[in-house]
Amino acid sequence: MAKRSELRGSGAQLARLLGITDRRVRQLADEDILARQAEGDFILPEAIAEYYSYKYQTDETIDYMAEKAKHEKAKRELAELELGKRRLELHSASDVETVLSEMLTNFRAQIHGLPSKMAPILFGKPVADIEELLNNEVEARLLEIRDYTPTMFDKVDEGDEK
Repeated sequence: MAKRSELRGSGAQLARLLGITDRRVRQLADEDILARQAEGDFILPEAIAEYYSYKYQTDETIDYMAEKAKHEKAKRELAELELGKRRLELHSASDVETVLSEMLTNFRAQIHGLPSKMAPILFGKPVADIEELLNNEVEARLLEIRDYTPTMFDKVDEGDEK
């Protein structure tokens, strides 16, 4: 039987058949996507099949089920965050910043006001009484900033909804 002759061609001929540049054919050959023969030319039917296999390959590296699982995990995490917000267990960073800024500004004003408030009360008192009265007043101010309640964020959350 007669041996079937293989249709061979140069990189330029293959480029014309594929509708790409000769340079791109060389790049694909260098990347071992197109099999170049020892003589430097290409077996055209095989090279064309390799090119289209490469160009239109389905991206098997992306596992649909793994991507679906990642998507579902992200949705679950978002739902958990939303639930935490509704239960007042989580707050946005901007809300926390607003509430803390307000608390610390009030605390600063109260501390700055202590000398003028306490001076008339402390005038002429013994040192032990002065220490006790000042300690009580400082403790009262510290208790105000210690008493966190989730309702502190209600005003901030209402402002976000507007």
